[in-house]
Amino acid sequence: MSVPTKAWKLIKMISLLEGKYAKYDRQRLMEILDISKSTFYRYKDTLEEAEVPIIYDKRANGYKIREDYYMRPPELSISEALALVVSGNSILNNSELPYSKEINMAIAKVMAVLPNRTKNFLASLGERIHFSLDSLVDYSQYGEVFNTLSDAIKEEVNVWIKYDPASREGISKREVSPYILDFKNGALYLYAHCHLRNQIRMFRVDRILEIKLTNKNFIYPDDFSIEDYLGNAWGVERGKEEIEIKIKFSGQAVRNVREHTYHPTQELEELDDGSILMSVVTCSINEVKQWVLGFGAEAEVIAPKSLREEIAGEVQEMWGRYN
Repeated sequence: MSVPTKAWKLIKMISLLEGKYAKYDRQRLMEILDISKSTFYRYKDTLEEAEVPIIYDKRANGYKIREDYYMRPPELSISEALALVVSGNSILNNSELPYSKEINMAIAKVMAVLPNRTKNFLASLGERIHFSLDSLVDYSQYGEVFNTLSDAIKEEVNVWIKYDPASREGISKREVSPYILDFKNGALYLYAHCHLRNQIRMFRVDRILEIKLTNKNFIYPDDFSIEDYLGNAWGVERGKEEIEIKIKFSGQAVRNVREHTYHPTQELEELDDGSILMSVVTCSINEVKQWVLGFGAEAEVIAPKSLREEIAGEVQEMWGRYN
């Protein structure tokens, strides 16, 4: 759900240059966008290469987008337009997700310029093809938190948060530099540099109890990536060491596991009795344990011994509850 800093600043520059009158000269634009003179002209060239005409109004002593400029209707194939409608519907069907209103408006504008035959065709198919984002949280009540984080990421400003990690640490107050918002495993996560722990941390957005913008700026590290940060995590859990895990699947689970790629390191071995052996290397032992338990008796951890014993303990405790 992240947008590189340059992209945000280009979008901000467009919003500043839109309108009938030129309001900002070069120096003011540089100050608002926090960019150098050379970067200003580089951004200007980038927009002009994208056919966004930027002119200098001598009377107003400022820059603006030419008044007669408007976006041409996109040239979409049927499959491209259908992909847009279906993906949009998947978000609109989960109206608690961020940006649902904006996506609804964007799709409406694109659909408005399509030929009637195409619109009718897409409308009929769009009702019959669906994807689900499976949000586990109703984010409609977290609008203020999400909007504050979005602004902070765009402006590269630190935020103060009151956070409940749902662990023994308890509720804490801290200042963080927000890097990326990412929707993963049914929940929205913030990747940020935590100034309390002086390290990059993940925060579930729905666990942020209070949030405020500060007046402290930060510089987003261009070399940061979610993939590098998570490493071989199964989902979002980052353990201290990577471990090879082997799980034997039988019964109906065989087909289910064979048809899915659950992890980049996943390897499957067909066994003589019709079962399959999955091997993965990950640091997310707890997440894997919960996942394995979901298969019931059709999943058996072969290695490591420690995980096998943990699951055996869970099964014994469940037996005690039901017996």
